[in-house]
Amino acid sequence: MMDAALLTLIRCPVDYQPLAIAPDELIAKLNELVAQRQLRDQTDGLVEQPMDQALITADASRIYPVRGGIPALIPSESIPVPKHLI
Repeated sequence: MMDAALLTLIRCPVDYQPLAIAPDELIAKLNELVAQRQLRDQTDGLVEQPMDQALITADASRIYPVRGGIPALIPSESIPVPKHLI
């Protein structure tokens, strides 16, 4: 699980929005898309590994996967949030 104190320090590397822990329901839906091979990252690459958690931007436009407690804060690995999931 992400440390709450860490969340006060980190920001989205693209537009510097605050980040929050994404709801478990959203993670479950995204992981279903991963299993169906239907989730793409910012560069249109296929997301192949499920997420333990994710950090979501304040405007809910993108998420950053968290695997093994480590957030992938790399712009190209961000995942645009499908609007139908929000």
